[in-house]
Amino acid sequence: MRSLSYYRDVDRPGCDIHSDAEPLQLNCTGYYTNEKPFHMHNITGRQDFYLQYAAEGSLCVHSFGEPQTFSAGMFVIYRPHDSYRYELLAGERIGYYWAHFTGFHVARMLTGLGLDTGHIYRTDGGEAGKGRILGGFARLFDEFATRRPGFDDACAAQLTAILVELTRGADKVSTGPVRRLASVAYLHGHYQEDTRIADLAAMEHLSESRYREVFRRHTGYSPGDYRTALRLQRACDLLALTEDSVTEIAAVCGYADVLYFLRVFKQKKGMTPGEYRRRTRTE
Repeated sequence: MRSLSYYRDVDRPGCDIHSDAEPLQLNCTGYYTNEKPFHMHNITGRQDFYLQYAAEGSLCVHSFGEPQTFSAGMFVIYRPHDSYRYELLAGERIGYYWAHFTGFHVARMLTGLGLDTGHIYRTDGGEAGKGRILGGFARLFDEFATRRPGFDDACAAQLTAILVELTRGADKVSTGPVRRLASVAYLHGHYQEDTRIADLAAMEHLSESRYREVFRRHTGYSPGDYRTALRLQRACDLLALTEDSVTEIAAVCGYADVLYFLRVFKQKKGMTPGEYRRRTRTE
């Protein structure tokens, strides 16, 4: 089976949408397969929830900063704005189904199903259970291909059925700390501020040296690099979606010195902000 992608709104890049207009809205879905090594690390996550279900092969997934094997029959759900990181190692292959979804009922639904985001689960429903899951995704793909009346309701119902099927055969696999670092959530809301590392460490009741160690294990980044990544992701969004000047964007993202912003952007992104804006407008 080849890789497939279906999007609810083809005019929205990646269909990365947060919406509370509906209880459950499926933004996009598909199947991804690959036999060549690759690495994915989305530090800022997406605006919606992200479901992965492995149908064949295996990935190395960094769940709570610890490497975990993510293989056939396993699934994981990431909440909005959660960093996710996984890689396909040399000699391995992977085939997984995916779905991105949003809505005001999603968090409550996942709680009701007893599903923790960020944890890897194994399903034990056997071939029959796997067939129902794959059949559910096939019906989702058909809904996106045909766009018949009731499309959104049909997709919501089908995705709910998939999540219920996954839950009923679920057994938690991933280990590692369930605790979520409060300082990570703080940085997402205050990335433009120059908060001291010592103050972030105090939020976790840790010494600064211990905090740096825990933070890197949890995110794969140092606290300073994580804040820089958040700032530059926001800068990229503004460059792509607005006509704001580079000076204005630098200030919004926490850089009072535009020359320093230009230097950091070029170093991390391999191009100037102007080049990035031109490239995103022409692709």
